[in-house]
Amino acid sequence: MRKTFLTVALALCVGSVAQAGGYLTNTNQSVSFLRNPAQDATIGIAGAYANPAGLGFMRTGWHLGFDLQSAYQTRSDKAYFPAFALGEVNGVKNATDGYKTFEGKAKAPVIPSFDLARVGERWFASFHFGITGGGGKCKFNDGLPSFESQVAMLPVLVGAIAPGAVTGYTMDTHMQGRQYYFGGQFGVGYKITPNFNASIGGRVVYAQCNYYGYVRNISLNTAQGTTVPATKFFESQQMPDFAALVSDKELNCDQNGWGFTPIISADWKIGKLNLAAKYEFKTKLRLKNQAGVNTSGLSEYDDGKKVKADIPAILSIGARYSLLDNVRLNAGFHYYFDKQATQHNNKHNYLTNGGWEVLAGAEVDVTKRWTVSAGWQTTNYGLGKNSQFISDMSFVTNSNSVGVGARFQLRKKVALNIAYFKTIYKHYKRQHDDFYNIIKVTFGSMLNPLAQQLTAGAQQIGQALQQPNLSEAQRLAYQTRLAEIRTELGAAQKIQTGLGGYISSGSEKFHRTNDVFGLGLEIDF
Repeated sequence: MRKTFLTVALALCVGSVAQAGGYLTNTNQSVSFLRNPAQDATIGIAGAYANPAGLGFMRTGWHLGFDLQSAYQTRSDKAYFPAFALGEVNGVKNATDGYKTFEGKAKAPVIPSFDLARVGERWFASFHFGITGGGGKCKFNDGLPSFESQVAMLPVLVGAIAPGAVTGYTMDTHMQGRQYYFGGQFGVGYKITPNFNASIGGRVVYAQCNYYGYVRNISLNTAQGTTVPATKFFESQQMPDFAALVSDKELNCDQNGWGFTPIISADWKIGKLNLAAKYEFKTKLRLKNQAGVNTSGLSEYDDGKKVKADIPAILSIGARYSLLDNVRLNAGFHYYFDKQATQHNNKHNYLTNGGWEVLAGAEVDVTKRWTVSAGWQTTNYGLGKNSQFISDMSFVTNSNSVGVGARFQLRKKVALNIAYFKTIYKHYKRQHDDFYNIIKVTFGSMLNPLAQQLTAGAQQIGQALQQPNLSEAQRLAYQTRLAEIRTELGAAQKIQTGLGGYISSGSEKFHRTNDVFGLGLEIDF
């Protein structure tokens, strides 16, 4: 058997870098959104994504928008697991209290989006291109708690075999991920009445992801004060199968897939009030693996395998009210049907309900050329308490966001948008009775099959030794291997007994920070 202790993902960073929206959904598709997130009833070129039906109320002609965003995010997981106190990772010793903070840095310095609309007397059409999910790179230079915990258990496992022989562990690790969901959206609308528009269209989604990580140089600190490679330690104990379990592991996997999202929208204008609604259907998405290297033992990243990664359906409604000729108030609501979007291993079933957002904002024309705006957004994911939906590999937490910015009319038909968007995430704490199921699942699924395989091997060798025509060299090789199997079977039994009394509880506190800067240009033809 050649499965690894590190049976959780070496791959990570599967959430969006500049996420404003539901699970794997980015709704911040323009700088107009950054300076006022309540864009669901907007009448402007940003409506090519946010409110396609509202484009029909713009002046006839061509309209163009080009936006650039830069997003920067940190993700931290402060984990508690007693065995962490014994470790040293990438040459740095862990704290002796069992607490350790795993921090990832994510950035997307250039996030482009493009909008184009043609408005006629009755018919209008639009096109939008942007990164509608994912959106950047993320690095965890010190790994993640879910897999370090398994290496951290090595002194415990060895202690069950040879009490006091090992005092700690060392390892080298690195993990990073890159994820972009490119979306090309198109729509066609019609002015049914002077005050009511409808639009129909869709979005073609292309997902491109890469996950890379490794765990190398797993070593054990001995009671004699030396550091020994874990593979060499088990080999010295005549345990080659255990040695194989702690060899270097690496993952380098690309994932690609296509999907299509039907979209319908409507806009109703009543005097100073504008009401809009949009529904995006679920995007069925299957990501196909192209694995250059996968010695991780993770079948999810096997070459050629298809992974379920649906994008949820979205319902958005919005309103815009002209309080004064130069003052506009905006409001919006989003609901994400996350529980109906199928994920790998049916992860979506762990959600209590779908996610939702409430948005509000205001715009003021302070002069003929200057417009200032600000807005607020609150996001609530259907996590519930102590949710199993999130993990150190991919987590979202409830948040509040604020956006501020301005629009400057450079020329009669040319305008510039600038904005800053800040998301303040709430801390989310989760308790583990069994830290990442390390006893019940990880070692349970490893030790029992290993014992069964070793037992079958011993039976085969026993039968082979009964053959009268064996050479002396063959007989010696069989006997040597049989001795190794008996040693490993005895070790597996001792480990199972020892784990039965081991307290593997722990906890995690998840947190994120997010800052987005934007610059955009609008041109009317």
